[in-house]
Amino acid sequence: MRVKKPEIRNLYVLMLVSACTGKRLGARRVSLRRFDAMRTGDLVDACGTQQRVTSVATRIERRRGGVVAHVREVCIAPLNVVRMPAADDETVVAQFLRYHVLIRVFHGDPDAWLAHLRERGDDADGDVRFARWVRSRMREDPTLIHSIRRMVDATPFWRAAEA
Repeated sequence: MRVKKPEIRNLYVLMLVSACTGKRLGARRVSLRRFDAMRTGDLVDACGTQQRVTSVATRIERRRGGVVAHVREVCIAPLNVVRMPAADDETVVAQFLRYHVLIRVFHGDPDAWLAHLRERGDDADGDVRFARWVRSRMREDPTLIHSIRRMVDATPFWRAAEA
């Protein structure tokens, strides 16, 4: 008499996710063998171009039929995408002051600020990056400038300096 033992079968799934949009890309690979290890910063060929790995997450799923799926989600971004540095206290204060400069000096026009910075030819402070970021956010949300203006008007330190 033969007794059938439940067989545990391992399945390895590799999914590529766009770090920019958060959407799953068409690249989903399934294998019976483990995929090579991937770390943040590694280069992979995906979507017809080389992409950089920004993060790797692994989870285990139990499926029907005794299948154990080892799912690895790899977030990738194009090579020209650079991760923004983490904010520290100095960065938060600098951002706050940049909002005031945008509203008080350039009247809420990031393009005028960028033109001024191009004339000066100096971006030691990261003002160009901030102005471009605000400009792109304003394209997505036209009401953003009103929120920034309300925040700037609510802080009294600029008015004290004008007096």
